[in-house]
Amino acid sequence: MNEVERASITVLLENAPKYDTYLKGCFGLSLWIEVRTQGVEKKILFDVGPLAEPLLYNAEALDIDISDVDLIVLSHCHFDHTAALADLMGHIDGEVPVLAHPEIFRQVFKLDPGFMDYGMSGRNSRANLEGLGARFILSKSPLKVFPGVMYSGEIPRKEAFEERGGVSSFTIDDGGETVADAIRDDVSLAVNLGDRGLVILTGCAHAGPINSIRHLGTVTGVERIEGIMGGFHLLEADSTRVDETVKRLGEFAPTWIAPMHCTGLIPSARIADAFPEAFQELHAGDVLELL
Repeated sequence: MNEVERASITVLLENAPKYDTYLKGCFGLSLWIEVRTQGVEKKILFDVGPLAEPLLYNAEALDIDISDVDLIVLSHCHFDHTAALADLMGHIDGEVPVLAHPEIFRQVFKLDPGFMDYGMSGRNSRANLEGLGARFILSKSPLKVFPGVMYSGEIPRKEAFEERGGVSSFTIDDGGETVADAIRDDVSLAVNLGDRGLVILTGCAHAGPINSIRHLGTVTGVERIEGIMGGFHLLEADSTRVDETVKRLGEFAPTWIAPMHCTGLIPSARIADAFPEAFQELHAGDVLELL
């Protein structure tokens, strides 16, 4: 796998803004990635959050022109990562490729404490988004989206302990039955920093953060991990799963680790306690200059 010559990641949207700023927080996640390889610069938007207004507000405050985006990647269908897309497309001139899993437009909903549409529908239906200029690339397979940047594709669920906990959502199967949704559309990204290793970006890591990291190490052929950031979705996990996750994260020996969004307060505190030198707290407005 190629390595990037320069890379930076800006947190455009997260549950909370960076300390002592006038940026906006919103339950969700959106990351702006800039990479340069062989003199060619590319800009990737990884997830768009639930609302375009705080996303665009933060982008302007951070001097980021959303219309310069070369690729949008959606980590999975849930509204807190995708619902802003239709409104966002109105601020992008022309067409833009959108990379995601083929099941991203399935019906997804919650029933407790009441019905809630959790997926991409209405203004964020495929037909409407394509009418606004989105050009979908739907792949289960890993893809080298740019030199030095890898899209995971569907992530195998090999670690049994990571199957516990998570969003209790439902979908409709081919027979018309309401069944538990496995969230198979969960995908991640990796940026290769060469000798320093991979930076792994997760949306919610519904496939499990350990499954996600191992899979991207396999498909890139890069074993070393420089950093891990994004949602780890441990907020509903029991203590046994949290402890096992922390233990397995230590086996990768990341230089830095930044649990965000849906990781949960107590699991994040456990990670901070286990990795005091590596732990980073990232919110909207934080910028990582990787190279």
